[in-house]
Amino acid sequence: MIKKLRKQLTILFVASVMLIFTLVFCILIHGNINTEKKSNTDFFNRITTSLVFALENTSDCKRELENIQKNYNMFSLLLNREEQVLYQGSDIFKENTDHVLASFQNEIEKEAMYYLNDTPSSSIGGSFYFHTSTGLSYIGTRCDIAANDGGFYKLYLIQEFNDTVMILKKQFPLYFLIWLSVFIAIIFLAHFIIGKAVKPTELSIRSQKEFIASVSHELKSPLAVILSSAEAIGFCDMSAQQLKNQTNIIDSECLRMSKLIQDLLLLSSIDTKTWTLNKTEIDMDSLMINLYEKFEPLCTKHQITLNLDIDEQTFPQFKADIDRMNQLLSIFIDNAINYSSANSEILLRAALKKNTIVFSIIDHGKGIADKDKPFIYDRFYCADKSRTRKEHFGLGLSIAKELVSMHRGTITLVDTPNGGCTFQISFPLLI
Repeated sequence: MIKKLRKQLTILFVASVMLIFTLVFCILIHGNINTEKKSNTDFFNRITTSLVFALENTSDCKRELENIQKNYNMFSLLLNREEQVLYQGSDIFKENTDHVLASFQNEIEKEAMYYLNDTPSSSIGGSFYFHTSTGLSYIGTRCDIAANDGGFYKLYLIQEFNDTVMILKKQFPLYFLIWLSVFIAIIFLAHFIIGKAVKPTELSIRSQKEFIASVSHELKSPLAVILSSAEAIGFCDMSAQQLKNQTNIIDSECLRMSKLIQDLLLLSSIDTKTWTLNKTEIDMDSLMINLYEKFEPLCTKHQITLNLDIDEQTFPQFKADIDRMNQLLSIFIDNAINYSSANSEILLRAALKKNTIVFSIIDHGKGIADKDKPFIYDRFYCADKSRTRKEHFGLGLSIAKELVSMHRGTITLVDTPNGGCTFQISFPLLI
Protein backbone atom coordinates (compact mmCIF):
# COMPACT_ATOMS: atom_id res chain seq x y z
CA MET A 1 0.00 0.00 0.00
CA ILE A 2 2.83 2.41 0.89
CA LYS A 3 4.65 1.67 -2.38
CA LYS A 4 1.49 2.36 -4.35
CA LEU A 5 0.89 5.57 -2.40
CA ARG A 6 4.49 6.66 -2.93
CA LYS A 7 4.20 6.02 -6.69
CA GLN A 8 0.91 7.92 -6.99
CA LEU A 9 2.20 10.89 -5.00
CA THR A 10 5.41 10.97 -7.05
CA ILE A 11 3.47 11.00 -10.32
CA LEU A 12 1.12 13.70 -9.02
CA PHE A 13 4.02 15.82 -7.77
CA VAL A 14 6.04 15.51 -10.98
CA ALA A 15 3.00 16.16 -13.19
CA SER A 16 1.93 19.22 -11.19
CA VAL A 17 5.36 20.79 -10.97
CA MET A 18 6.23 20.09 -14.61
CA LEU A 19 2.88 21.49 -15.77
CA ILE A 20 3.54 24.74 -13.94
CA PHE A 21 7.15 24.84 -15.12
CA THR A 22 6.15 24.12 -18.73
CA LEU A 23 3.60 26.95 -18.72
CA VAL A 24 6.10 29.39 -17.24
CA PHE A 25 8.83 28.12 -19.58
CA CYS A 26 6.58 28.61 -22.63
CA ILE A 27 5.81 32.16 -21.52
CA LEU A 28 9.54 32.85 -21.17
CA ILE A 29 10.24 31.31 -24.59
CA HIS A 30 7.49 33.43 -26.15
CA GLY A 31 8.95 36.53 -24.55
CA ASN A 32 12.45 35.59 -25.70
CA ILE A 33 11.25 35.07 -29.30
CA ASN A 34 9.43 38.41 -29.31
CA THR A 35 12.54 40.09 -27.93
CA GLU A 36 14.69 38.57 -30.66
CA LYS A 37 12.21 39.61 -33.37
CA LYS A 38 12.10 43.15 -32.01
CA SER A 39 15.88 43.24 -31.85
CA ASN A 40 16.13 42.14 -35.49
CA THR A 41 13.54 44.72 -36.53
CA ASP A 42 15.31 47.53 -34.66
CA PHE A 43 18.59 46.52 -36.26
CA PHE A 44 16.99 46.54 -39.74
CA ASN A 45 15.55 50.01 -39.11
CA ARG A 46 18.89 51.38 -37.91
CA ILE A 47 20.66 50.05 -41.00
CA THR A 48 17.94 51.58 -43.22
CA THR A 49 18.26 54.99 -41.58
CA SER A 50 22.05 54.95 -41.92
CA LEU A 51 21.81 53.90 -45.58
CA VAL A 52 19.33 56.66 -46.45
CA PHE A 53 21.58 59.24 -44.84
CA ALA A 54 24.60 57.87 -46.77
CA LEU A 55 22.75 57.90 -50.10
CA GLU A 56 21.68 61.51 -49.54
CA ASN A 57 25.30 62.57 -49.30
CA THR A 58 27.09 60.43 -51.86
CA SER A 59 27.23 60.10 -55.59
CA ASP A 60 28.45 56.51 -55.45
CA CYS A 61 25.17 54.78 -54.52
CA LYS A 62 26.28 51.47 -55.97
CA ARG A 63 29.18 51.11 -53.54
CA GLU A 64 27.01 51.85 -50.53
CA LEU A 65 24.37 49.33 -51.60
CA GLU A 66 26.97 46.64 -52.33
CA ASN A 67 28.43 47.12 -48.85
CA ILE A 68 24.98 46.75 -47.31
CA GLN A 69 24.39 43.47 -49.15
CA LYS A 70 27.85 42.15 -48.37
CA ASN A 71 27.90 43.08 -44.67
CA TYR A 72 24.26 42.53 -43.72
CA ASN A 73 22.94 40.17 -46.41
CA MET A 74 20.30 42.76 -47.31
CA PHE A 75 18.82 42.98 -50.81
CA SER A 76 18.35 46.46 -52.30
CA LEU A 77 16.65 47.89 -55.37
CA LEU A 78 17.23 51.53 -56.35
CA LEU A 79 14.93 53.31 -58.85
CA ASN A 80 14.80 56.85 -60.16
CA ARG A 81 11.66 58.95 -60.43
CA GLU A 82 10.83 57.34 -63.76
CA GLU A 83 10.95 53.84 -62.21
CA GLN A 84 14.16 53.00 -64.03
CA VAL A 85 16.43 50.57 -62.25
CA LEU A 86 19.63 52.27 -61.17
CA TYR A 87 20.85 49.36 -59.04
CA GLN A 88 19.61 45.88 -58.15
CA GLY A 89 21.39 43.61 -55.72
CA SER A 90 22.45 40.12 -56.61
CA ASP A 91 20.31 37.09 -55.81
CA ILE A 92 20.71 36.24 -52.14
CA PHE A 93 17.33 34.66 -51.38
CA LYS A 94 16.54 30.99 -51.17
CA GLU A 95 13.85 31.51 -53.80
CA ASN A 96 13.45 33.53 -57.00
CA THR A 97 14.19 37.22 -56.45
CA ASP A 98 11.41 38.38 -58.80
CA HIS A 99 8.93 36.30 -56.81
CA VAL A 100 10.07 37.97 -53.59
CA LEU A 101 9.82 41.44 -55.17
CA ALA A 102 6.32 40.70 -56.46
CA SER A 103 5.19 39.64 -53.00
CA PHE A 104 6.81 42.71 -51.56
CA GLN A 105 5.05 45.01 -54.07
CA ASN A 106 1.71 43.37 -53.36
CA GLU A 107 2.17 43.95 -49.64
CA ILE A 108 3.00 47.61 -50.26
CA GLU A 109 -0.16 48.09 -52.32
CA LYS A 110 -2.28 46.19 -49.82
CA GLU A 111 -1.00 48.26 -46.90
CA ALA A 112 -1.26 51.51 -48.93
CA MET A 113 2.30 52.38 -48.09
CA TYR A 114 3.66 55.89 -48.62
CA TYR A 115 4.67 56.79 -52.20
CA LEU A 116 7.06 59.45 -53.37
CA ASN A 117 5.37 62.78 -54.01
CA ASP A 118 6.59 66.06 -55.37
CA THR A 119 8.00 67.17 -52.04
CA PRO A 120 11.79 67.25 -52.46
CA SER A 121 12.57 65.55 -49.16
CA SER A 122 13.57 62.10 -48.02
CA SER A 123 11.16 59.80 -46.21
CA ILE A 124 11.36 56.30 -44.80
CA GLY A 125 8.32 54.07 -44.83
CA GLY A 126 7.77 51.82 -41.85
CA SER A 127 9.25 48.35 -41.98
CA PHE A 128 6.84 45.44 -42.22
CA TYR A 129 6.82 41.66 -42.49
CA PHE A 130 5.52 39.71 -45.45
CA HIS A 131 5.44 36.08 -46.60
CA THR A 132 5.80 34.58 -50.04
CA SER A 133 3.69 31.71 -51.31
CA THR A 134 6.47 29.31 -50.33
CA GLY A 135 6.04 30.27 -46.68
CA LEU A 136 9.35 32.11 -46.23
CA SER A 137 9.34 35.29 -44.15
CA TYR A 138 10.91 38.65 -44.97
CA ILE A 139 11.16 42.13 -43.55
CA GLY A 140 11.16 45.05 -45.94
CA THR A 141 10.73 48.79 -46.29
CA ARG A 142 10.50 51.44 -49.00
CA CYS A 143 12.34 54.76 -48.79
CA ASP A 144 12.15 57.96 -50.85
CA ILE A 145 15.52 59.70 -51.08
CA ALA A 146 16.18 63.30 -52.07
CA ALA A 147 19.90 63.40 -52.69
CA ASN A 148 21.98 66.53 -52.17
CA ASP A 149 22.91 66.53 -55.85
CA GLY A 150 19.24 66.99 -56.78
CA GLY A 151 18.43 63.37 -57.63
CA PHE A 152 15.32 61.58 -56.39
CA TYR A 153 15.29 57.82 -55.75
CA LYS A 154 13.05 55.03 -54.62
CA LEU A 155 14.84 52.46 -52.51
CA TYR A 156 13.51 49.01 -51.67
CA LEU A 157 15.26 47.07 -48.91
CA ILE A 158 14.44 43.42 -48.15
CA GLN A 159 16.01 40.96 -45.76
CA GLU A 160 15.15 37.40 -44.86
CA PHE A 161 13.55 37.30 -41.45
CA ASN A 162 13.35 34.49 -38.93
CA ASP A 163 9.74 34.28 -37.85
CA THR A 164 8.51 32.58 -34.68
CA VAL A 165 8.59 29.09 -36.15
CA MET A 166 12.10 29.49 -37.55
CA ILE A 167 13.45 30.96 -34.32
CA LEU A 168 11.80 28.17 -32.35
CA LYS A 169 13.27 25.52 -34.65
CA LYS A 170 16.71 27.00 -34.26
CA GLN A 171 16.54 27.18 -30.46
CA PHE A 172 14.43 24.07 -29.87
CA PRO A 173 17.38 21.76 -28.98
CA LEU A 174 18.47 24.14 -26.22
CA TYR A 175 14.93 24.56 -24.91
CA PHE A 176 14.33 20.82 -24.95
CA LEU A 177 17.61 20.15 -23.15
CA ILE A 178 16.64 22.64 -20.42
CA TRP A 179 13.15 21.14 -20.11
CA LEU A 180 14.53 17.59 -19.97
CA SER A 181 17.12 18.54 -17.34
CA VAL A 182 14.44 20.10 -15.16
CA PHE A 183 12.21 17.06 -15.67
CA ILE A 184 14.96 14.69 -14.51
CA ALA A 185 15.78 16.95 -11.57
CA ILE A 186 12.11 17.10 -10.55
CA ILE A 187 11.88 13.29 -10.65
CA PHE A 188 14.82 12.96 -8.26
CA LEU A 189 13.45 15.77 -6.10
CA ALA A 190 10.00 14.16 -6.02
CA HIS A 191 11.50 10.80 -5.09
CA PHE A 192 13.40 12.45 -2.22
CA ILE A 193 10.57 14.66 -0.94
CA ILE A 194 7.84 12.03 -1.25
CA GLY A 195 10.12 9.52 0.42
CA LYS A 196 10.61 11.90 3.34
CA ALA A 197 6.90 12.70 3.49
CA VAL A 198 5.75 9.09 3.34
CA LYS A 199 8.37 7.75 5.75
CA PRO A 200 6.48 8.81 8.93
CA THR A 201 3.33 7.14 7.58
CA GLU A 202 5.31 4.04 6.70
CA LEU A 203 6.86 3.95 10.16
CA SER A 204 3.45 4.58 11.72
CA ILE A 205 1.87 1.66 9.86
CA ARG A 206 4.80 -0.58 10.72
CA SER A 207 4.63 0.53 14.34
CA GLN A 208 0.89 -0.11 14.36
CA LYS A 209 1.39 -3.62 13.04
CA GLU A 210 4.09 -4.31 15.62
CA PHE A 211 1.91 -2.76 18.30
CA ILE A 212 -1.04 -5.00 17.45
CA ALA A 213 1.21 -8.05 17.32
CA SER A 214 2.74 -7.17 20.72
CA VAL A 215 -0.66 -6.55 22.32
CA SER A 216 -1.94 -9.84 20.94
CA HIS A 217 1.09 -11.63 22.36
CA GLU A 218 0.80 -9.97 25.77
CA LEU A 219 -2.93 -10.74 26.03
CA LYS A 220 -2.49 -14.29 24.79
CA SER A 221 -0.23 -15.25 27.68
CA PRO A 222 -2.53 -14.31 30.60
CA LEU A 223 -5.58 -15.63 28.79
CA ALA A 224 -3.86 -18.98 28.37
CA VAL A 225 -3.05 -19.06 32.09
CA ILE A 226 -6.64 -18.12 33.02
CA LEU A 227 -8.08 -20.82 30.78
CA SER A 228 -5.67 -23.38 32.19
CA SER A 229 -6.57 -22.46 35.77
CA ALA A 230 -10.28 -22.47 34.95
CA GLU A 231 -9.96 -25.99 33.53
CA ALA A 232 -8.13 -27.12 36.66
CA ILE A 233 -10.89 -25.71 38.84
CA GLY A 234 -13.33 -27.81 36.87
CA PHE A 235 -11.94 -30.97 38.44
CA CYS A 236 -13.88 -31.86 41.56
CA ASP A 237 -11.04 -33.67 43.33
CA MET A 238 -9.06 -30.43 44.02
CA SER A 239 -8.29 -29.56 47.60
CA ALA A 240 -9.25 -26.22 49.09
CA GLN A 241 -5.64 -25.04 48.97
CA GLN A 242 -5.27 -26.03 45.34
CA LEU A 243 -8.51 -24.25 44.51
CA LYS A 244 -7.28 -21.13 46.31
CA ASN A 245 -3.99 -21.25 44.40
CA GLN A 246 -5.78 -21.46 41.05
CA THR A 247 -8.10 -18.57 41.89
CA ASN A 248 -5.09 -16.49 42.99
CA ILE A 249 -3.47 -17.18 39.62
CA ILE A 250 -6.63 -16.06 37.82
CA ASP A 251 -6.78 -12.90 39.95
CA SER A 252 -3.13 -12.12 39.23
CA GLU A 253 -3.49 -12.58 35.48
CA CYS A 254 -6.69 -10.51 35.44
CA LEU A 255 -4.83 -7.71 37.20
CA ARG A 256 -2.05 -7.96 34.61
CA MET A 257 -4.56 -7.72 31.79
CA SER A 258 -6.33 -4.82 33.50
CA LYS A 259 -3.05 -2.92 33.87
CA LEU A 260 -2.13 -3.58 30.23
CA ILE A 261 -5.53 -2.39 29.03
CA GLN A 262 -5.30 0.75 31.17
CA ASP A 263 -1.88 1.54 29.73
CA LEU A 264 -3.14 0.95 26.20
CA LEU A 265 -6.15 3.20 26.77
CA LEU A 266 -3.87 5.91 28.14
CA LEU A 267 -1.57 5.72 25.11
CA SER A 268 -4.57 5.70 22.80
CA SER A 269 -6.04 8.82 24.40
CA ILE A 270 -2.66 10.56 24.12
CA ASP A 271 -2.28 9.53 20.46
CA THR A 272 -5.74 10.83 19.59
CA LYS A 273 -5.18 13.99 21.69
CA THR A 274 -8.42 13.41 23.58
CA TRP A 275 -6.77 13.42 26.99
CA THR A 276 -6.05 16.63 28.90
CA LEU A 277 -4.05 17.52 31.99
CA ASN A 278 -5.62 18.74 35.22
CA LYS A 279 -2.93 21.14 36.40
CA THR A 280 -2.77 22.28 39.99
CA GLU A 281 -0.08 23.83 42.16
CA ILE A 282 2.19 21.09 43.50
CA ASP A 283 4.06 21.04 46.80
CA MET A 284 7.41 19.53 45.88
CA ASP A 285 8.27 18.32 49.39
CA SER A 286 4.99 16.43 49.70
CA LEU A 287 5.37 14.91 46.22
CA MET A 288 8.87 13.59 46.91
CA ILE A 289 8.09 12.32 50.40
CA ASN A 290 4.99 10.47 49.19
CA LEU A 291 7.02 8.80 46.44
CA TYR A 292 9.68 7.80 48.95
CA GLU A 293 7.13 6.33 51.36
CA LYS A 294 5.43 4.48 48.49
CA PHE A 295 8.56 2.75 47.20
CA GLU A 296 10.70 2.40 50.32
CA PRO A 297 8.98 -0.85 51.43
CA LEU A 298 9.38 -2.33 47.95
CA CYS A 299 13.07 -1.40 47.89
CA THR A 300 13.52 -2.95 51.33
CA LYS A 301 11.89 -6.14 50.07
CA HIS A 302 14.48 -6.31 47.26
CA GLN A 303 17.31 -5.34 49.62
CA ILE A 304 17.80 -2.01 47.88
CA THR A 305 18.49 1.25 49.67
CA LEU A 306 16.26 4.15 48.60
CA ASN A 307 17.57 7.63 49.43
CA LEU A 308 15.82 10.98 49.06
CA ASP A 309 17.60 14.23 48.26
CA ILE A 310 15.62 17.51 48.11
CA ASP A 311 17.14 20.99 47.81
CA GLU A 312 16.88 22.91 51.05
CA GLN A 313 15.84 26.03 49.19
CA THR A 314 12.16 26.72 48.76
CA PHE A 315 10.79 25.64 45.39
CA PRO A 316 8.84 28.26 43.44
CA GLN A 317 5.34 27.76 42.14
CA PHE A 318 5.10 24.61 40.01
CA LYS A 319 1.87 23.64 38.27
CA ALA A 320 1.29 20.18 36.86
CA ASP A 321 -1.12 17.26 36.93
CA ILE A 322 -0.31 15.71 40.31
CA ASP A 323 -1.66 12.27 39.39
CA ARG A 324 0.37 12.12 36.18
CA MET A 325 3.50 13.43 37.91
CA ASN A 326 3.17 10.61 40.43
CA GLN A 327 2.59 8.15 37.62
CA LEU A 328 5.58 9.13 35.47
CA LEU A 329 8.02 9.39 38.42
CA SER A 330 6.74 6.04 39.67
CA ILE A 331 7.54 4.53 36.29
CA PHE A 332 11.17 5.64 36.50
CA ILE A 333 11.54 4.53 40.13
CA ASP A 334 9.91 1.16 39.43
CA ASN A 335 12.16 0.77 36.40
CA ALA A 336 15.23 1.51 38.56
CA ILE A 337 14.15 -1.10 41.12
CA ASN A 338 13.65 -3.75 38.44
CA TYR A 339 17.13 -3.19 37.01
CA SER A 340 18.96 -2.87 40.34
CA SER A 341 20.56 -5.77 42.13
CA ALA A 342 20.45 -6.52 45.87
CA ASN A 343 22.53 -4.31 48.19
CA SER A 344 22.58 -1.47 45.65
CA GLU A 345 21.32 2.07 46.07
CA ILE A 346 18.68 4.24 44.32
CA LEU A 347 18.69 7.99 44.78
CA LEU A 348 15.59 10.11 44.23
CA ARG A 349 16.51 13.78 43.87
CA ALA A 350 14.69 17.05 43.15
CA ALA A 351 16.64 20.22 42.41
CA LEU A 352 16.07 23.72 41.08
CA LYS A 353 18.28 24.85 38.18
CA LYS A 354 17.59 28.39 36.96
CA ASN A 355 13.96 28.30 35.74
CA THR A 356 13.76 24.52 35.62
CA ILE A 357 12.85 21.81 38.11
CA VAL A 358 14.89 18.66 37.60
CA PHE A 359 13.95 15.25 38.96
CA SER A 360 16.74 12.68 38.97
CA ILE A 361 16.36 8.94 39.48
CA ILE A 362 19.81 7.45 39.90
CA ASP A 363 20.41 3.70 40.16
CA HIS A 364 23.51 1.52 40.28
CA GLY A 365 22.13 -1.48 38.43
CA LYS A 366 23.04 -3.11 35.13
CA GLY A 367 22.71 0.04 33.07
CA ILE A 368 21.48 0.22 29.48
CA ALA A 369 23.67 -0.66 26.51
CA ASP A 370 24.35 2.10 24.01
CA LYS A 371 22.73 0.05 21.23
CA ASP A 372 19.48 -0.12 23.24
CA LYS A 373 19.28 3.54 24.29
CA PRO A 374 17.63 4.84 21.09
CA PHE A 375 14.77 2.32 21.49
CA ILE A 376 13.98 2.35 25.21
CA TYR A 377 10.95 4.63 24.68
CA ASP A 378 9.48 2.39 21.98
CA ARG A 379 6.34 0.58 22.97
CA PHE A 380 6.79 -3.03 24.12
CA TYR A 381 10.57 -2.68 23.90
CA CYS A 382 12.59 -4.48 26.58
CA ALA A 383 16.34 -3.90 26.66
CA ASP A 384 16.91 -7.02 28.75
CA LYS A 385 15.43 -9.84 26.68
CA SER A 386 16.18 -12.36 29.46
CA ARG A 387 13.85 -10.77 31.98
CA THR A 388 10.98 -12.99 33.01
CA ARG A 389 8.94 -10.72 35.32
CA LYS A 390 5.45 -10.80 33.87
CA GLU A 391 4.07 -7.59 35.36
CA HIS A 392 6.02 -5.40 32.92
CA PHE A 393 5.01 -5.07 29.29
CA GLY A 394 7.56 -2.55 27.99
CA LEU A 395 5.04 0.32 28.00
CA GLY A 396 6.25 2.22 31.07
CA LEU A 397 8.94 4.41 29.52
CA SER A 398 6.84 5.12 26.43
CA ILE A 399 3.99 6.32 28.67
CA ALA A 400 6.42 8.36 30.77
CA LYS A 401 7.85 10.03 27.68
CA GLU A 402 4.35 11.01 26.50
CA LEU A 403 3.47 12.42 29.91
CA VAL A 404 6.70 14.41 30.10
CA SER A 405 6.08 15.75 26.61
CA MET A 406 2.55 16.82 27.56
CA HIS A 407 4.08 18.78 30.46
CA ARG A 408 6.56 20.34 27.98
CA GLY A 409 9.44 18.66 29.75
CA THR A 410 12.47 16.72 28.57
CA ILE A 411 14.13 13.44 29.53
CA THR A 412 17.87 12.91 29.61
CA LEU A 413 19.53 9.52 30.06
CA VAL A 414 23.15 9.28 31.16
CA ASP A 415 25.25 6.48 32.58
CA THR A 416 25.76 6.52 36.33
CA PRO A 417 29.45 6.43 37.30
CA ASN A 418 30.52 2.86 38.22
CA GLY A 419 27.43 1.43 36.50
CA GLY A 420 23.73 2.08 36.32
CA CYS A 421 21.46 4.68 34.79
CA THR A 422 20.51 8.24 35.63
CA PHE A 423 17.26 9.60 34.28
CA GLN A 424 16.84 13.36 34.53
CA ILE A 425 13.35 14.74 33.93
CA SER A 426 13.29 18.52 33.52
CA PHE A 427 10.21 20.75 33.62
CA PRO A 428 10.10 24.49 33.00
CA LEU A 429 8.43 26.51 35.75
CA LEU A 430 4.94 27.87 35.27
CA ILE A 431 3.91 25.16 32.82
